[in-house]
Amino acid sequence: MNLKNSENLWVLGLFLGIIGLVSALILAVVSNLVAGPIEQAELRNTNQALRQILPPFDNQPSEKRVEFTSPNGWPVSFMAAVKDGKVVAVAAEAANPQGYAGNIQALIGLETDGAIRAVLITKQNETPGLGANVCQRKVQKTIFTLFDKPAEGLAPNKILDQFDGKKASPDANWQVKKDGGEIDFISGATVTSRAVTLLVSEIDRTYLLNRDKIMQELTPAGGK
Repeated sequence: MNLKNSENLWVLGLFLGIIGLVSALILAVVSNLVAGPIEQAELRNTNQALRQILPPFDNQPSEKRVEFTSPNGWPVSFMAAVKDGKVVAVAAEAANPQGYAGNIQALIGLETDGAIRAVLITKQNETPGLGANVCQRKVQKTIFTLFDKPAEGLAPNKILDQFDGKKASPDANWQVKKDGGEIDFISGATVTSRAVTLLVSEIDRTYLLNRDKIMQELTPAGGK
């Protein structure tokens, strides 16, 4: 055994260990520094989205959430829009892991009776030009509307907008038409269409099944 070589290996190992430790410490510090700004940015995005899918409110809906489990076993988070001490609408958030490219996350505005106000897909990685068209809300610009002031509210999406005003009651046939249901879908993006339909259905069903408890927990003290 060559003692000199053995000593070199120990020195090299110690050197690499120190580098690894320093790198880990730097990553931990950076992660800690950016965690706050990232969380604040996500909160701002959530609050902006809530203003798009809910009627006017004077509280901060994202400050209080209650969570229930959907019939499929997914966690669904609920928030209340409160105006003058009264719950005027509810927002619900959940994700479906069965998208074509993984998780599809939605934020949905609900009337207090469970009717859907609006569906907004907040996170997705579906195929651009196909599955993404099921999820994205875009204002189509033409040469005649290029300089028009953006309209208020959500941009249209014919797949997402078809849920407006509906309830996922037990007798509702919430499947895409390709599967014998009543929900429109995009050809070539059937998997994404199914995933979004199931996600919206699960969220609304969860609310309808737990409405009294949700309203009780989200209604402010002394509210209606």
